[in-house]
Parts: sequence; structure tokens; C-alpha cells
Amino acid sequence: MEIRDIDKVIELELNTFNETLGYTMLLNEVTKNEVARYYIYEEDNEIVGYLGSWQQSGFAEIVNFLIISSKRQMGYGSKMLEHVFSDMKNNSIEIITLEVRESNTSAINLYEKFDFKYSHRRKEYYANKEDALVLIKKM
Repeated sequence: MEIRDIDKVIELELNTFNETLGYTMLLNEVTKNEVARYYIYEEDNEIVGYLGSWQQSGFAEIVNFLIISSKRQMGYGSKMLEHVFSDMKNNSIEIITLEVRESNTSAINLYEKFDFKYSHRRKEYYANKEDALVLIKKM
């Protein structure tokens, strides 16, 4: 992700999550946070998804991941994860964690396809009080 991508990412977040990390936070992640790595998935010069992660000392946490609704269930999420995991392997990442909404079965199925395993639950983690499932993948 580059600075020029932030406004579009905010629009995608609002359309997908009804909330956003915000310009300032994304700008800091892209320009100042040394452990942050943000990836953009583009098709025909349009951003169709992005993934944000923190990577340090063999460990990575996926902090945000979205594919626009018109591109879901079409393999874009898998392609993006394959690319990100390849980059993480090159950066000696051994363990990846993430949180996913308990109700987001399509995302859970995608993560399970990539060998993520259930670790534990975070009660009322999201703003709407929905639980988060914490998943872990060993590379």
C-alpha cells in the first residue's frame, strides 16, 4: 500500500465494515510503523482488496483483510493470501494469527483452507458486541 491508496482503502472499509481505521492510522501504518506491511490487490488499476499485517521476529498478525463484495467467492481472497504468505515466508514468518467475526463463515472457511486452526474466542470483541475467533497458522 502506498499513500495514494489510502483514500480508496478508507472507502472500501466503509463499504465493507461500516467503519474505517481512518486516514491518520493508515498513514502511520504505511509510513511510520516499521513492523506494518500492507498489501493491495489491484485489477485493471482498481483496488479490489487489501490486507494489513504486523510482522516481527517470526510472528505475523493479520489486522485487516477485505475483498470487495463484487469479487468475493471468485478466488481473489485465496490469491491474495497466497501472495502474502509467500512474502511472509521470505521474511521468515513462522506463525500467523488473526481475528475473524464468529458469523463470517465464508472467511472462516477460507482461513481453514489455508490451515488456520481455532485457538480461542474473544468475547464481544467487535463494536457490535460480536465475538471474535482467534485463528493461528504455522508456516
